[in-house]
Amino acid sequence: MNTERAWKLFITGFTDTATARRSASRFRAGPLAAVRFSRGEQSGTPFEEFFVYDCDPSQALIALSKARRLARHYLTVLEDRPGLREAYQNAGYRLVDTEALMACNLSAVPPPIPDHAVTVVQTQAEADWYNSNDPQGIHWIMPDNLADPRMRHYAIVADGQIRARGRNLRLDAHHSYVSRVFVAEAHRGRGLARALMLQLLNDDMAGGIHWSVLTASRMGIPLYTRLGYQTFAMILNFERLPSNPYS
Repeated sequence: MNTERAWKLFITGFTDTATARRSASRFRAGPLAAVRFSRGEQSGTPFEEFFVYDCDPSQALIALSKARRLARHYLTVLEDRPGLREAYQNAGYRLVDTEALMACNLSAVPPPIPDHAVTVVQTQAEADWYNSNDPQGIHWIMPDNLADPRMRHYAIVADGQIRARGRNLRLDAHHSYVSRVFVAEAHRGRGLARALMLQLLNDDMAGGIHWSVLTASRMGIPLYTRLGYQTFAMILNFERLPSNPYS
């Protein structure tokens, strides 16, 4: 595994869920990989995502100026050189988030721990309950994804409350992509995310997966590092401001 490979797997994980396949169209904007969603998974409105890797900001901004972009679009930039944040901010983009691009060789993952019961969501009726009671207030189990054998949705429930959840997409015979991991604020620091992830990763190993890829918030990096994930780079997420001179 290297940074370029992890980056490509991340893009696939982001754009190749069953739900995304219904609305996503991949294209190129000069040196930039890009995807147009006719319907966002949460918002329901169209948007575009441009992925910037190994590209000088001046070249990326020229490519964006030439692209027929939607008004609602985002830049996902691998921070592989100094000055990226300032360059895009000066061009009218706002930094909304930073994440770590991480990957884990599953050969060293420890076995699951029995401290917390981890459930795999199976039916649409179960999915409806999980969506209605999600601690983050989002619908994270989409019907197409639930029906897709490549994806599994995991949760820890106690006393009728969802305390932790996450999903995992099998990308190919040897790689998977983890997303939507969340622990209810009142139950953090109790090993819930670790228990959920260990079950998920052990299921991956049983299915022949060798590498797991994800993006982690700064708060999540220590957890994933303890599980065996390695940080390859930081990812910068920008949104376009109305005053963008390249509009």
